[in-house]
Amino acid sequence: MQPSGKLISVSFSLLLLFSIFFPSPAHCEGDPIAHLTNFTGTVLINSRGSWGVKPEKGFPLYSMDKIVTRVGTAVITFADGAVIEIKNNSNLLINEMEKEEGLVKKAKIVQRRILLFIGKMFFKTGTGNVQTQFETEKTVIGIRGTAGVLSIGPDGEIYIEFSEGHEKFTVGDMIKGIAKDVPKELVDQNPIQKAAYLANAAWERCLEAKEKAANGEISTAQMEWACAYAREMSATEAQTYAMALIANNPSEEVVAWAEEILGEANLEIEKAKEDQQLYIDLGAVPEILVYTPPGAEGEVEGYEEPEGLAPEEGMIVTPLQGLDQNLEREKKPKSPEKPK
Repeated sequence: MQPSGKLISVSFSLLLLFSIFFPSPAHCEGDPIAHLTNFTGTVLINSRGSWGVKPEKGFPLYSMDKIVTRVGTAVITFADGAVIEIKNNSNLLINEMEKEEGLVKKAKIVQRRILLFIGKMFFKTGTGNVQTQFETEKTVIGIRGTAGVLSIGPDGEIYIEFSEGHEKFTVGDMIKGIAKDVPKELVDQNPIQKAAYLANAAWERCLEAKEKAANGEISTAQMEWACAYAREMSATEAQTYAMALIANNPSEEVVAWAEEILGEANLEIEKAKEDQQLYIDLGAVPEILVYTPPGAEGEVEGYEEPEGLAPEEGMIVTPLQGLDQNLEREKKPKSPEKPK
């Protein structure tokens, strides 16, 4: 017996309410903390819990947003003037919160956490009362009033090179210098990067399904299944990077935070799968994504990835680009020295 139209309407209404009141995991509301001031090539954005966002100059970025590049680059400018230029084949999350310090006279400060999971980024801190720390799967580095390059090599080692200032503290191992670029073929197989690609593709298909349903090309149940699947892929992406942090990060604070994200992601995956089954019962046909890195279909043999963005407003031109180019020219066949 086919379900009645009333049952379908009630089911859709309940799921709509759930999606409104229980957004995707690791999603923070509030004012923008930064903007995308420039970009080239393939740039994927997870903004306020949703992937499939079209990048635009001036696009507002919020705490817990992610920026992922493949053959592309992106420049992020924060409210205090701090700038990050993300290079090709990189995966970055921004997190910011206010807190109070001081025993007697409380002072509000901003704690900014930049998580680089894969790739390379140039950075220059801004002005104002901001505590900045960089985090990777294996390391936490506190900085202030500095500029330089944070990068992750093909072997997963963490590298940092300062053109101004130095680190305040470090938890975990790091190497002074700049890592060699990781080939995109290798990055494409990284579990965190693959999860981001799949989440973005699933959200794009959800948006496409909404248009098709509005035009009567597919059923509402089919559209809702596609969007429930997108929620599962988004939560799986959060689950993937949270598990990596829990397994490898030496900071108890980072691990505790990642455990919260993992718990939320697991619940969302379970709920999204339940919703998918509901829509299958209502006539939807599952269409599982086949993994394809974004932009891979249009790649030309012999194509070389761009070394940086053209100098425009909001760009880090000096000393960071000069630092990177000089170090590339001065590569020596000696092993990098780990700090004592």
